[in-house]
Order: sequence, then C-alpha cells, then structure tokens
Amino acid sequence: MTLEELKVLMPSKKSKFMNQELVDMINQAEDRGDFEGEFEKKVVSYSSVLTQGRYKTSDYIAAVEFCTYYLSGDEQAEAYVKTFPDKIKRRVLEGKAPYATGAPSMYYSGQLVQAIMAQAQMSVRMRHYNKIDFAVETLFELATSASATDRIRMESADKLLTQLKEPETSKVEIEIGVKKDESGQALEDKMIEVATMQQEAFKNGIDLISLQKLNIRKEEDEEVIDVEVE
Repeated sequence: MTLEELKVLMPSKKSKFMNQELVDMINQAEDRGDFEGEFEKKVVSYSSVLTQGRYKTSDYIAAVEFCTYYLSGDEQAEAYVKTFPDKIKRRVLEGKAPYATGAPSMYYSGQLVQAIMAQAQMSVRMRHYNKIDFAVETLFELATSASATDRIRMESADKLLTQLKEPETSKVEIEIGVKKDESGQALEDKMIEVATMQQEAFKNGIDLISLQKLNIRKEEDEEVIDVEVE
C-alpha cells in the first residue's frame, strides 16, 4: 500500500493525518502475518471506527492486526505477542515476562478492539445474510413443528433466540448503512415472540401447538370490526 492509496481509502476526516510511518506500519504487519493483502482490506473496511472515537491511527492499525490474528483462530495471548513483537522483545531483554499478567485479555476487552470486533462480526453477518436467513427459517419451523420432539422444539427455540439477538457492540454504535423495513422487523419480532412462547410452554408443561391455538382464538375474540350504523 502507498501513502496516496491510504489517503484516498481512509475516512476524509482522517486522511490528512496519514503519513509514511503509518503506511510502513501497515505493510510490515501485512508481511509479518503473511495475510496476502487481506490485512490492508481490513484496515480500510473497519476504518469507520476511527470516526466513532478519539483513536490514534497507529493504535487502530495495531488493533486491526490483533483482531485479524484472533479471528483467524489465535488465542488472545498469541495474537497479542504477534501484534507487538518489539514490545515483547524489549521486555524479554529486560528480564521480564513477555507481557504483564492479563495484558492480552485487557487489550482484547478495550473499547477500540471491541469496536473493531463488532464491525468484523457485522461484516460476516452481511456477507452470509442469505445463509443466516435460511438457518433462522429452519429453526423457526422446527420450533413450531407439531411432529418434532419436545427436546428438538426447545433447542430450536433457544437457538432461534440466540440468532435473532442483536450482536454485542460493547455500547459502540456501528453504522452499517442497512435498515430493516417494517415488514422484516415485524416478522423478526413475531419469531422472537413464538420462540419465547415455546420456552415458557416447556417450563410450564404446556404443548406449544395448544398454546398457539389459544392465542389465535384470543386474538379473534379481541378483534374489533367497525361498521356504519344507520
């Protein structure tokens, strides 16, 4: 990556602060991790995080590197050591442990890393939206199927609620440029309602199908029809 490319690709408010040192930092991380160009893409794709807080760009780049290692399967400690090789080497030469006790965990729990992790999770959900949608529909069918066993319906309801739960963002607001329409939100709300009913039914020993029939009759009784009176 070149300095000119970095200035163009980063948020406009941050582009003027880009310099060759940051470019070198990105390129070194790319080579160090043998990411084959993926690291550069992540630095750019998660860059909206820079507009959501007062973060130094150098800290942001390091955090993206850490998250890249972590999301590829490394443990927190391993990702931390790979991200900060100079710091680790300096501590070892000073006769200290490679890192302070709990340092990787504290770094992972920090606001910057959590903001990037939230972006990464959202990115995965958007790329595989169709697959997730299919999985949700399948779980819903299993949770409400009269032919399924109680255990399967309960497990399906639990998994359905997990899938429909909004991803954790550690109170960091993520802008993804996608808003659910009213019909989509209504369907999702209904699925959550049914899954919750399913859980409550199992706890109280009530058959869900019977519960649904009771609920339908209740809605019909409560329905009000307006007519013109002469």
